[in-house]
Order: sequence, then structure tokens, then C-alpha cells
Amino acid sequence: MSFDAFFRAEHQRLAALATALCGDREAGRDVAQEALTRTYREWDRVSQLERPGGWARRVVVNLAHDHGRHLAVRRHRLPELASRIAGDRAADEGPLDAEMWAAVAMLPERQRTAVALFYIGDRSISDVADAMGVSEGTVKTTLHKARNQLRRLLLEEAT
Repeated sequence: MSFDAFFRAEHQRLAALATALCGDREAGRDVAQEALTRTYREWDRVSQLERPGGWARRVVVNLAHDHGRHLAVRRHRLPELASRIAGDRAADEGPLDAEMWAAVAMLPERQRTAVALFYIGDRSISDVADAMGVSEGTVKTTLHKARNQLRRLLLEEAT
């Protein structure tokens, strides 16, 4: 596969993932662009990998973590977020807006990353594990804890 074909296939997904992780559309675009630049620089090596997209997603995750943004959370958006996290992953939905995903910023870094990869990136548990550098069991546990944390926050908000 050429880098051009890779770029066309992955650019939007990487930008959506980065936006979710950063909580900001412009920061997400910058992170995705930097990840693609690094992928291009390493293309001779990366193109030989079984999953070049997984390598690029890992770069996005690392760059987003380095970005270190601490966003203000808009608690009135938590019910919408929780319903999507709880399983309303409609395949025809477009990328979630940055404002709603800002609510994910209140989760610990590992949970935030797993949620973004799984729900925004629409990656399998195996792909999430590869991108995060952890086991599949850790991803499942992390997603479970993230959903529980969001549920607790919603109960606090409702009362």
C-alpha cells in the first residue's frame, strides 16, 4: 500500500480519535497531522508492519497524552455521553462532537484512551490493546471501569 492510500484510508479516523482524546477539534487535527507526518517519515518501516494503522493510532495516543490538555467538563452533556458509551454505537453516526467528548476528559488517562479508541476509533478490543500496549483483558477491565465511572457521575448529576 502506498502512503497516499494509507492517508486516504486513515486520516479521518485518526483525526476523530485525536479530537476525542484531546477534547478539542483543533488540537485533535494538530495531533493527527503530526502523527501522519511521523508515519510518513517512517513509512518504509511502518508499511511493512502487519497493521500500519495500529502504529499510527499508537502515535496519536502518545501525542494526545503528551498534549496534556485539561478541559473543563460540561456536566450537562454527561447523559448523552453515557448513553453512547453504554452501547448506542450506531454504525451510521458520524464522529461525536468535541464538546460532548470533553466530558471524557474527567476519566483517568487510560480509561479516556480506551474509550476513545473503542468508541470513536471503532476499534476492536484487540486493536485497542495493541494501540495502548496492554493486554485485551486490561482493555476490557478499563472500559468496564470507565462505564462505571460515567454512570456514577450521572447519578451524582441527577441527585
